[in-house]
Amino acid sequence: MKISTTTLRQYIQLAQEGRALRDLLDDVGLEVKRQDGDRITLELLANRGDHHCYLGVARELSGRTGAKLCGPIHADLVAGECPVALRLESDLCPIYTATLLERSGEAQGFSADTLAVLAAAEIHSVSPPVDATNVANLELGQPTHAFDADTISGGVVVRESTKDERAWPLFAEGPVTLPTGTLVIADSEKVLAIAGVIGCEESKTTEATTRILLESAHFDPVAVRKASRALNIHTDSSARFERGSDPSLPLIGAGRVVHLLEAHAGWKRVGQTGVVGDWTDPARTIQIDVVAAGAFLDHPLSTADISERLERYGFGVNGEGATLRVRVPPHRLWDIEYPADLYEELAKSIGYNQLPEGLPPVEMGAVPSSTEVVKSKVEEVLLGAGFYEVFTNGFHATNLRDRMGFEPNHPLWAHVETTNALDRGYGLVKNNALAQAVEAVSANRRVGVDPIRMYEWTRTFHPDAHAKNKVCTERHLLWAMATGSDKDWSGTTRSADPWRMKGIVAEIATTLGLSLTVGPAVQTAPLSSVLHPGRQASIHSGGAIVGILGEVHPAVCAAFKLKRCRPIYMEIDRTALDATRDQQRYQERPIHQPIVRSLAFTLPPGVSAHDVTERMRLAGPEWLDSVDIMDLFRHPEAGVDVRTLTFALRFTNDTGTRSADEVNNCCDTIIAEVESSLGERGVKLRR
Repeated sequence: MKISTTTLRQYIQLAQEGRALRDLLDDVGLEVKRQDGDRITLELLANRGDHHCYLGVARELSGRTGAKLCGPIHADLVAGECPVALRLESDLCPIYTATLLERSGEAQGFSADTLAVLAAAEIHSVSPPVDATNVANLELGQPTHAFDADTISGGVVVRESTKDERAWPLFAEGPVTLPTGTLVIADSEKVLAIAGVIGCEESKTTEATTRILLESAHFDPVAVRKASRALNIHTDSSARFERGSDPSLPLIGAGRVVHLLEAHAGWKRVGQTGVVGDWTDPARTIQIDVVAAGAFLDHPLSTADISERLERYGFGVNGEGATLRVRVPPHRLWDIEYPADLYEELAKSIGYNQLPEGLPPVEMGAVPSSTEVVKSKVEEVLLGAGFYEVFTNGFHATNLRDRMGFEPNHPLWAHVETTNALDRGYGLVKNNALAQAVEAVSANRRVGVDPIRMYEWTRTFHPDAHAKNKVCTERHLLWAMATGSDKDWSGTTRSADPWRMKGIVAEIATTLGLSLTVGPAVQTAPLSSVLHPGRQASIHSGGAIVGILGEVHPAVCAAFKLKRCRPIYMEIDRTALDATRDQQRYQERPIHQPIVRSLAFTLPPGVSAHDVTERMRLAGPEWLDSVDIMDLFRHPEAGVDVRTLTFALRFTNDTGTRSADEVNNCCDTIIAEVESSLGERGVKLRR
């Protein structure tokens, strides 16, 4: 919204100027996006339709500063019998008013201050009736509209459009078809306006217009929003109505237009103002506790202080003790419902920067469950390998099943189907994760993402009439997908392949202490037919098959238009990962720190780090807590690429009585054992 600060001062007595005024607007939630001299552009909140006018902005500033408000002059309209018959046929319009005016003499012209309202908003002057409605809208936030009264056939009716009914909106090239049920203003022959959105060509005012019918009403915000979106017409009027206008303003807004036209433009009222509808203030009352409000804001507040601050915003406050009854004004019925909403008004009145800062109170956290611990450990492996978590839908279209090449006799052909899906893309509940994993790779490849490393914790659903729910059983699983080439931590470029995915499985098994092994493929596995027949394997645990890994079948890649791409897929049952989990309990940290020693051994090709680690554990005492690899150094010796691994040996020292000599003697024993058992294979201590 674009406003003039000079014009704003006509509605509120402000002491702030320049940068101080800009900071004040920002601080009360009216963000200044741009300032060009006297004119500023405000970014308004989506739920505050009352801000879309000078009086609304002034009221917000008054709530902070306490400065006095001054509304624009308006004529006092008397509700009675309008010369034009009115009829209301829809609940989407709680109140509708119409005032007839006719041209009575020479126009003096609007004052410079009035025209400045239009200039600041970058609205061009059109004609006195149109200019007056625009000014009143900008000042009060009450949209009004002027019809050429001589174009109206019969009376005016507020109703909902019928099937295939057409209207010709202003500035449109021709008539358009209205969605059935659109709220319209019509006469006996045509649609005069789309309610709250825009008027129509057949009833617009021109220079030749001598009589106008001034409309001022309150329309349902949802109805206006739907009409505006359906017709792709966005106006200042729709922007205000769809955010919730003030239902008490129609007569005041019309009175402002009438005053401008009678005082400056040579127009005069004919008869009284017709009013149909009966909007009644619901008198919404919210009860707040003075002590609770002060505690919530951590700021001392008295009954008088709360009353005075809320009354600045237009709230009515009753009560003198610790409990206050706050009446919500009509212009705030759309966003004030709970005591917390009033606390926010108090916070804005005080100023967020004036409130104390502090962290919210917290309680002791719970010990992570065993499931959470397993998930965290597995994710640490995957994230360390460059994978990132994704989330796929639990539903997919039937054509995804066809693209996978599943035939009716395939074990994954049967799905749980939805009977009321609004979108055909969500007709089936997924029974495998591979289909959407390949689809995710395809989507990422289309936007140039490479390499791709993704994983997801998900579940699949399998039709089963014998299940407890009589519909399906669920399978919880972890899947991962990789494609493309990247560099590992040593700088070596490697492509995604089944062997690398096998390494991920092995690392997960080691981290969790599970006996996961990778064995030959099982052709009867449901996913076997959609993986490359020569590049797939099964994952075993305790003699049972708990997962599968392999390269996606070329036919599937072709169906998803994946060229020069070999996605590698892996999935494991969640139950297998949780098989050996133990309840994690907090263990008090020892007072005395453990003792750590580092030993470096040179290993020729053919000797694994595991071989060395096992010899160390055998030779070490019971209080050798752990043996970990902490460094790797590759170097050629006699033309052979050998490795030097540095191992960190951690010795417990719970009682604090362990001596350095005792630990050093253990290290000597360990060195002797490694060199005697593996020395013939070329293992030696690097000194």
